[in-house]
Amino acid sequence: MRKIRLSFIVFMLLTGMFYSSCKKSSTDTTVVTPPGVGEFVGAIVVTSKSDTMLTYFLKNNYNRITGSLELYTSDDVDFNKYLVNLKSVNGSVKLYKIRNTDLSFLSNVTKITGDLQISACPGLTSLAGLSKLDTLSNNLVVENNPAIKNLNGIGAVLTLMNLNVTGNASLQSLTGLSGLTSITGGILVGENPVLTSLTGLNVEKITANVTVYNNAQLSSLTGLNKLKNIDGNLTIYGLPALTEISALNALNDTITTISISGCNHLTNLEGLNNIPKIKKDLRLVDCGELANLQGLTKVDTIGGTFELSNLAAFSSFTGATSLKGIRKDLRIAECNALTSLNGLSKLDSIKGDFILDDNRSLVNMKGVDVLKVVRGKVQVLNNENLVSLDGLEPLTIITGDLDIYYNPKLASYCAIKATTLTGFFYNGFNQFNPTWVQIKAGTCSK
Repeated sequence: MRKIRLSFIVFMLLTGMFYSSCKKSSTDTTVVTPPGVGEFVGAIVVTSKSDTMLTYFLKNNYNRITGSLELYTSDDVDFNKYLVNLKSVNGSVKLYKIRNTDLSFLSNVTKITGDLQISACPGLTSLAGLSKLDTLSNNLVVENNPAIKNLNGIGAVLTLMNLNVTGNASLQSLTGLSGLTSITGGILVGENPVLTSLTGLNVEKITANVTVYNNAQLSSLTGLNKLKNIDGNLTIYGLPALTEISALNALNDTITTISISGCNHLTNLEGLNNIPKIKKDLRLVDCGELANLQGLTKVDTIGGTFELSNLAAFSSFTGATSLKGIRKDLRIAECNALTSLNGLSKLDSIKGDFILDDNRSLVNMKGVDVLKVVRGKVQVLNNENLVSLDGLEPLTIITGDLDIYYNPKLASYCAIKATTLTGFFYNGFNQFNPTWVQIKAGTCSK
């Protein structure tokens, strides 16, 4: 009997401990704020005309949403009827495949604190209907809308995070965004086949990336004329009609990376004249008419890799008059009009690799008049008309390997006989193939 009583006492104690541990602390001050008058809390998601959410919203006289508004239906729904009282959305608005020709059902909305995403809406020709919208806190995404021609109607929005305008088959301009003066993120404009310029933009500073790509008829960057700062990357590619980038002339601060490719009618880099430094890479690729670097007058340092590749008309480094240092690699490949390295007269150091590959007209290395140090490897490969390494006389230190291959006319190495090589020397399949010992001893040409 005593054992039973003890067991019961232990059970009660254990149970009491468990119960007390589950009780809410007397110091817990969590307060749940009930919805305000006219406030709908949660997401309104409509995927067909049989959904009852909009009816519920209208019936209860809601005028704001704390959550998201997501309309994902191609059914014929009279959104104007149901959203006539809507004034703000404390969240995102996402519109997909709706049949409306305008956005008048949002005509009383003044604030959206999330994204405004408009995708694949077949009848939409502009953003008409958003005239009262003055606050858009996150992103504006306009994508894959086949009939939209411009962005007129966005209202009085002064700032947003990111602008994404892609895949709009009939888009002719970005007009409608002239009130937008600040983008705290970046710009992405691509796959708009009849867009001819960026007219409509009015921004002065972008704190992330600017990417403009695959707009077949874009012939200029007009619209970026007031842009002074890009704190991220400038990426331009797949713009076959682009002839000049002078609209970037207001840029006067450092840029992280500049990458330009697939712009076959771009002849120079005029427009980058006031940029003092590139923090990381400068890449110029597949631009068939780019002849020189005119426009990079103030750039004294490239903080990453400098790549020039498949530039058929590139004949000199004219324009790079201030360039002193490259902190990673210098790669020059398939620049078939280049006969020497003229224009790199102030370049004194390359802290990565120095690579010259498959430059059909390159005859010698003249132009790098003060290049003293290459901290990586030096590769001279497949340059079919290279006859000498003349021009490399100032080069006193190569920290990596020196590779010289497949230059069928190369017969003189005398320019490098005073160079100190820390790595290994490899050569072959040139007209003359001396050893490093022979070069140092003076047997350096044939």
